[in-house]
Amino acid sequence: MVNESNIRISPLLSFDFYLENYHKLMLQLKKEVDLKQIKSLLRNDIDHKIQQLIKTEDYDALVITDLNQAIVWVNEGFTEMTGYHKKYALGKRPSFLQGAETSKMIKRQIKEQLVSHNCYKGAIVNYRKNGQAYRCQINIFPIYGSKGDPTHFIALEKELLAA
Repeated sequence: MVNESNIRISPLLSFDFYLENYHKLMLQLKKEVDLKQIKSLLRNDIDHKIQQLIKTEDYDALVITDLNQAIVWVNEGFTEMTGYHKKYALGKRPSFLQGAETSKMIKRQIKEQLVSHNCYKGAIVNYRKNGQAYRCQINIFPIYGSKGDPTHFIALEKELLAA
């Protein structure tokens, strides 16, 4: 005979496991959508290394620019992080997100690395559409075409929460 008064069921605990798995699945699906759109934009001319970065790295926003640093594509996470609509960002340089607290030294470092078609990893202060400043971890990589020449840059961006 089972004494029902001793049985404790915690349905919220099991829902928490489900919710955690659901969030992981949704993140994976978002990354797959991002990758599919990037492949379409670049006509499947995207290095396996870049594909792996998109699949494995933790990012909030993806930004693709041409070699002149004009934005040609952003993902939905860009809008969520910055407040700017995708259509607004197209054709602009990522510097439109910068402002008074953005380090001139970091801006110069980024420019030097991109002119040389090198990678850049660092943090910068950007501004949302509503004017709020936020720290952003950025990892920028050149994208090389099938002929081995750089064609675009891709930036994986993650908001750094205040400690």
